[in-house]
Amino acid sequence: MTLRRRRPGEQIRVPRSAWEVAEEAHELLTYAGEQIGPGLTADEREAVEERLGFRFAPVHRAFLALGLPRGPQWPTWRSGSARVLRARLRLPVDGVVADVLEHDFWPARWGQRPADLSEREAVARGRLDAVPVLVPLFGQRYLPAADPLPTLPVLSVHRTEVLVAGRDLVEFVDREFSVGGATRRDPDDVASRVPFWTELAEVVEASRLGRGIMSP
Repeated sequence: MTLRRRRPGEQIRVPRSAWEVAEEAHELLTYAGEQIGPGLTADEREAVEERLGFRFAPVHRAFLALGLPRGPQWPTWRSGSARVLRARLRLPVDGVVADVLEHDFWPARWGQRPADLSEREAVARGRLDAVPVLVPLFGQRYLPAADPLPTLPVLSVHRTEVLVAGRDLVEFVDREFSVGGATRRDPDDVASRVPFWTELAEVVEASRLGRGIMSP
Protein backbone atom coordinates (compact mmCIF):
# COMPACT_ATOMS: atom_id res chain seq x y z
CA MET A 1 0.00 0.00 0.00
CA THR A 2 1.27 3.49 -0.81
CA LEU A 3 0.73 6.06 1.90
CA ARG A 4 -0.16 9.58 0.93
CA ARG A 5 2.83 11.80 1.75
CA ARG A 6 3.48 15.50 1.42
CA ARG A 7 6.55 17.37 0.30
CA PRO A 8 9.13 18.04 3.04
CA GLY A 9 8.09 20.99 5.14
CA GLU A 10 4.54 21.06 3.81
CA GLN A 11 1.97 21.26 6.57
CA ILE A 12 -1.35 19.51 6.69
CA ARG A 13 -4.26 21.48 5.28
CA VAL A 14 -7.04 22.41 7.66
CA PRO A 15 -9.78 21.81 8.29
CA ARG A 16 -10.15 18.13 7.40
CA SER A 17 -13.35 16.17 7.70
CA ALA A 18 -13.80 13.43 10.27
CA TRP A 19 -13.91 10.92 7.43
CA GLU A 20 -10.57 12.09 6.02
CA VAL A 21 -8.92 11.82 9.43
CA ALA A 22 -10.36 8.32 9.95
CA GLU A 23 -9.27 7.21 6.47
CA GLU A 24 -5.67 8.25 7.04
CA ALA A 25 -5.62 6.59 10.45
CA HIS A 26 -6.77 3.36 8.81
CA GLU A 27 -4.14 3.66 6.09
CA LEU A 28 -1.47 3.91 8.77
CA LEU A 29 -2.86 0.97 10.75
CA THR A 30 -2.88 -1.21 7.64
CA TYR A 31 0.66 -0.15 6.81
CA ALA A 32 1.69 -1.09 10.36
CA GLY A 33 0.30 -4.61 9.85
CA GLU A 34 -2.66 -4.35 12.19
CA GLN A 35 -5.50 -6.76 11.46
CA ILE A 36 -8.75 -5.00 10.61
CA GLY A 37 -12.16 -6.61 10.28
CA PRO A 38 -15.42 -5.37 8.75
CA GLY A 39 -16.59 -2.02 10.04
CA LEU A 40 -19.62 -1.33 12.20
CA THR A 41 -22.79 -0.68 10.28
CA ALA A 42 -24.93 2.31 11.25
CA ASP A 43 -27.43 -0.04 12.90
CA GLU A 44 -24.70 -1.79 14.88
CA ARG A 45 -23.19 1.48 16.00
CA GLU A 46 -26.55 2.87 17.10
CA ALA A 47 -27.25 -0.35 19.02
CA VAL A 48 -23.95 0.03 20.91
CA GLU A 49 -24.72 3.67 21.70
CA GLU A 50 -28.20 2.87 22.95
CA ARG A 51 -27.04 -0.09 25.01
CA LEU A 52 -24.16 1.75 26.65
CA GLY A 53 -25.64 5.26 26.87
CA PHE A 54 -23.20 7.46 24.94
CA ARG A 55 -22.60 8.76 21.40
CA PHE A 56 -19.40 8.22 19.45
CA ALA A 57 -17.74 11.38 18.16
CA PRO A 58 -18.03 11.66 14.34
CA VAL A 59 -14.33 10.88 13.84
CA HIS A 60 -14.62 7.79 16.06
CA ARG A 61 -17.79 6.76 14.25
CA ALA A 62 -16.05 7.08 10.87
CA PHE A 63 -13.02 5.15 12.14
CA LEU A 64 -15.19 2.22 13.26
CA ALA A 65 -17.28 2.30 10.08
CA LEU A 66 -14.13 1.87 7.97
CA GLY A 67 -13.12 -1.25 9.89
CA LEU A 68 -12.77 -2.70 13.39
CA PRO A 69 -9.15 -3.25 14.38
CA ARG A 70 -8.55 -6.66 15.92
CA GLY A 71 -6.44 -7.37 18.96
CA PRO A 72 -6.66 -7.57 22.75
CA GLN A 73 -6.36 -3.82 23.33
CA TRP A 74 -9.03 -2.78 20.84
CA PRO A 75 -12.62 -2.71 22.19
CA THR A 76 -14.83 -5.42 20.72
CA TRP A 77 -17.78 -3.19 19.98
CA ARG A 78 -19.61 -5.71 17.79
CA SER A 79 -19.52 -8.80 19.98
CA GLY A 80 -18.02 -7.75 23.29
CA SER A 81 -19.67 -8.23 26.65
CA ALA A 82 -21.76 -5.24 27.69
CA ARG A 83 -20.38 -5.66 31.23
CA VAL A 84 -16.77 -5.44 30.01
CA LEU A 85 -17.48 -2.49 27.72
CA ARG A 86 -19.28 -0.60 30.50
CA ALA A 87 -16.32 -1.21 32.81
CA ARG A 88 -13.96 0.22 30.17
CA LEU A 89 -16.20 3.26 29.78
CA ARG A 90 -16.26 3.80 33.55
CA LEU A 91 -12.53 3.34 34.01
CA PRO A 92 -11.41 6.99 33.53
CA VAL A 93 -13.88 8.30 36.12
CA ASP A 94 -13.30 5.34 38.45
CA GLY A 95 -9.59 6.07 38.28
CA VAL A 96 -10.07 9.72 39.25
CA VAL A 97 -12.31 8.64 42.14
CA ALA A 98 -9.61 6.21 43.28
CA ASP A 99 -7.15 9.11 43.51
CA VAL A 100 -9.77 11.15 45.36
CA LEU A 101 -10.03 8.43 48.00
CA GLU A 102 -6.44 7.20 48.11
CA HIS A 103 -4.30 10.23 47.27
CA ASP A 104 -6.41 13.24 48.33
CA PHE A 105 -7.00 14.49 44.79
CA TRP A 106 -9.53 17.31 45.08
CA PRO A 107 -9.74 20.26 42.63
CA ALA A 108 -10.30 23.56 44.42
CA ARG A 109 -13.37 24.34 42.32
CA TRP A 110 -15.16 21.33 43.80
CA GLY A 111 -15.48 23.24 47.06
CA GLN A 112 -14.71 21.98 50.54
CA ARG A 113 -13.58 18.37 50.65
CA PRO A 114 -15.81 16.21 52.88
CA ALA A 115 -14.04 14.38 55.68
CA ASP A 116 -16.23 11.29 55.30
CA LEU A 117 -14.95 9.09 52.48
CA SER A 118 -18.39 7.95 51.34
CA GLU A 119 -19.59 11.54 51.10
CA ARG A 120 -16.33 12.53 49.38
CA GLU A 121 -16.85 9.84 46.74
CA ALA A 122 -20.47 10.86 46.20
CA VAL A 123 -19.52 14.52 45.69
CA ALA A 124 -16.66 13.59 43.36
CA ARG A 125 -18.86 11.35 41.23
CA GLY A 126 -21.47 14.10 41.05
CA ARG A 127 -18.85 16.54 39.77
CA LEU A 128 -17.48 14.00 37.31
CA ASP A 129 -20.94 13.38 35.89
CA ALA A 130 -20.57 16.79 34.23
CA VAL A 131 -17.25 16.13 32.46
CA PRO A 132 -17.04 14.72 28.91
CA VAL A 133 -17.34 10.96 28.64
CA LEU A 134 -14.19 9.30 27.35
CA VAL A 135 -14.71 6.38 24.97
CA PRO A 136 -12.13 3.58 24.77
CA LEU A 137 -10.07 3.59 21.58
CA PHE A 138 -7.06 1.37 22.29
CA GLY A 139 -5.94 0.13 25.69
CA GLN A 140 -5.99 3.14 28.01
CA ARG A 141 -6.25 5.59 25.11
CA TYR A 142 -9.56 7.41 24.69
CA LEU A 143 -11.49 9.75 22.42
CA PRO A 144 -14.08 12.16 23.87
CA ALA A 145 -17.68 11.15 23.18
CA ALA A 146 -19.99 13.11 20.89
CA ASP A 147 -17.56 15.99 20.20
CA PRO A 148 -18.07 17.13 16.57
CA LEU A 149 -14.47 18.23 15.94
CA PRO A 150 -12.56 16.01 13.46
CA THR A 151 -9.23 16.69 15.16
CA LEU A 152 -10.04 15.48 18.65
CA PRO A 153 -7.05 14.59 20.79
CA VAL A 154 -6.45 11.01 21.83
CA LEU A 155 -5.90 10.97 25.60
CA SER A 156 -3.92 8.45 27.60
CA VAL A 157 -5.61 8.16 30.98
CA HIS A 158 -4.45 6.35 34.11
CA ARG A 159 -6.25 7.70 37.15
CA THR A 160 -5.44 11.45 37.25
CA GLU A 161 -2.33 11.04 35.09
CA VAL A 162 -3.50 12.22 31.68
CA LEU A 163 -1.30 12.63 28.62
CA VAL A 164 -2.07 13.73 25.07
CA ALA A 165 -1.22 10.58 23.09
CA GLY A 166 -1.93 12.37 19.82
CA ARG A 167 -3.35 15.73 18.82
CA ASP A 168 -5.68 13.77 16.56
CA LEU A 169 -6.36 10.17 15.59
CA VAL A 170 -3.76 10.18 12.81
CA GLU A 171 -0.98 11.45 15.04
CA PHE A 172 -1.88 8.88 17.70
CA VAL A 173 -1.73 5.94 15.27
CA ASP A 174 1.51 7.23 13.77
CA ARG A 175 3.12 7.49 17.24
CA GLU A 176 1.65 4.37 18.82
CA PHE A 177 2.50 2.04 15.95
CA SER A 178 5.75 3.76 14.88
CA VAL A 179 4.61 4.14 11.28
CA GLY A 180 6.28 7.44 10.38
CA GLY A 181 4.04 8.06 7.39
CA ALA A 182 1.45 10.53 8.64
CA THR A 183 0.86 13.89 7.05
CA ARG A 184 2.59 16.58 9.07
CA ARG A 185 0.88 18.99 11.39
CA ASP A 186 2.14 22.41 12.33
CA PRO A 187 4.28 21.79 15.46
CA ASP A 188 2.72 24.87 17.05
CA ASP A 189 -0.79 23.51 16.51
CA VAL A 190 -2.10 22.60 19.97
CA ALA A 191 -4.58 19.85 20.68
CA SER A 192 -8.24 20.75 21.03
CA ARG A 193 -9.29 21.14 24.64
CA VAL A 194 -11.44 18.56 26.42
CA PRO A 195 -12.91 20.07 29.61
CA PHE A 196 -11.41 18.70 32.83
CA TRP A 197 -9.26 16.07 31.07
CA THR A 198 -7.08 18.63 29.30
CA GLU A 199 -6.55 20.41 32.60
CA LEU A 200 -5.25 17.18 34.14
CA ALA A 201 -2.92 16.75 31.17
CA GLU A 202 -1.62 20.27 31.68
CA VAL A 203 -0.85 19.51 35.34
CA VAL A 204 1.13 16.41 34.29
CA GLU A 205 2.99 18.40 31.63
CA ALA A 206 3.78 21.22 34.07
CA SER A 207 5.18 18.70 36.52
CA ARG A 208 7.28 17.08 33.79
CA LEU A 209 8.74 20.45 32.86
CA GLY A 210 9.49 21.29 36.48
CA ARG A 211 6.92 24.05 36.78
CA GLY A 212 5.27 22.60 39.84
CA ILE A 213 1.85 21.07 40.24
CA MET A 214 -1.16 23.34 40.33
CA SER A 215 -4.66 22.35 41.43
CA PRO A 216 -6.80 21.93 38.31
